[in-house]
Amino acid sequence: MGFGFTQRRGIEGQVRAIAGERIDRALEEAAGGEADFNKLVHGLRRQCKKLRGLLRVIEPHFKHAKRENGAFRDAAGGLSGTRDAAVMVTTLTGLLDFDRRRAGGPRVGAALGEALTAEFDAATGAPPDEHAAAKILRHFIETFEVARPRVDDWQLSGRGFDQIGDGLEDTYRRMRNGLADAETEQTAEAMHEWRKDAKYHWHHVALLQRAAPDVLKPRKASLDRLGEMLGDHHNLAVLDGRLDGRRDADAIRTVIAERQAMLASDAFALGRQLAAEKPAVLRDRFEQYWSLLPERN
Repeated sequence: MGFGFTQRRGIEGQVRAIAGERIDRALEEAAGGEADFNKLVHGLRRQCKKLRGLLRVIEPHFKHAKRENGAFRDAAGGLSGTRDAAVMVTTLTGLLDFDRRRAGGPRVGAALGEALTAEFDAATGAPPDEHAAAKILRHFIETFEVARPRVDDWQLSGRGFDQIGDGLEDTYRRMRNGLADAETEQTAEAMHEWRKDAKYHWHHVALLQRAAPDVLKPRKASLDRLGEMLGDHHNLAVLDGRLDGRRDADAIRTVIAERQAMLASDAFALGRQLAAEKPAVLRDRFEQYWSLLPERN
């Protein structure tokens, strides 16, 4: 059925079907023998994020939400490593390109840029060998195989749209508060927390998109753009941390701060638009969209 609700009736059954399909697809991918290990890891982590997004929207009405969320979070965490190092290489490359294109000319000398690129490339290393990759995937598969039967017993309290409306409203409120905190604190930590709830809201819009595609597809695209900005901001913060102890890092840290400031400004402008409605108003609007779905397929 894909990642989305298709009818107004039977929310509990649809939740189980969506979760079961995500787990089954992840298990199929993990056992599929994808040659590109980093690509495989990226796909599996995406399935974990979708499952956690689904759990967030039902959390107020699902007593085992924390247990299941912890299982999928840990499964995703076990896949980290070489991919995170590769992200740092991409982040550094993008930053150096940004620096070269700035109006006042580059601040980071070519020699430093080349040295840092080589250093980060070396840190990335080769993908895990066949034995190490199999061990990483075995842990992931075992976690998902244990979780899969539990999905068939997921039960939600409440009735009708409330079963997802409460989680939708709570997450949107957290995203809205996260924006306010990020604007006030102006820290990488606050920006990262805001990003997490913005991503959960993105998943919730995706789950409801079929109810009003002409309205919700553009919102999802804007949330995706916001997530990319905030993701780039976070990656730059991580990159900055990797430069601790280097005596020649002042120039590149200046460029990092400049790029983060630009990303923050653009993210705040977009975020204010996406969070303009009060939570109760957004919930009511989405409930009206929900009523446009067929009663049954």
